Amino acid sequence: MTATAFSEARMAFTRAAHQAARGQVYRQWFPDGVEFEDTVLTARDLDYAIDCQLAATCMRTPFRGCTTRPLRGPLRLSVQERYRRVHDLDRYGDEITITEWNLASDQPSELHKFGAQLFVYGFYDDTRDVIVRASAFSIPAILAGLIDGRLRYMRQSRGDQHFIALHVPELRRAGAEMFVYEETPCPPG
Repeated sequence: MTATAFSEARMAFTRAAHQAARGQVYRQWFPDGVEFEDTVLTARDLDYAIDCQLAATCMRTPFRGCTTRPLRGPLRLSVQERYRRVHDLDRYGDEITITEWNLASDQPSELHKFGAQLFVYGFYDDTRDVIVRASAFSIPAILAGLIDGRLRYMRQSRGDQHFIALHVPELRRAGAEMFVYEETPCPPG
């Protein structure tokens, strides 16, 4: 089986973006606390942010129901991340891409084997070490929207992969966008 070529530079970019997101994005989305767990028992996956599991601790008292005590443990959301360079924001800011097929191996790619619940897609400025914009999309909502036709896509190819491009406004209308993060600009002077 032939795999997609590994790029050390791309992995270093992804690792840096993940580390920036841990301090900026996830802290905003989950203000009560967040921990990252290694889901496949290798530090490499956690450090490299290929697939990780996010444990968001729910400490708030429920406002509905019979109980007034907090939940007894953290709630877990599995997350897959994808970051683009900030200079791609103008060109690709209204779409997300998901690899669909590996041409070199003639095997399905991430669209057909998602193991996560959230797909975090963002733009990272590596010169400033800042996530400029990010959204978390519900993978079940994306898959349901593709199956029932609510989400249209455009198939594209790059290198040895086919991928689909989905428009963010359509994802919002389909209820797939769960969380949004935008860098807060610093006030002048």
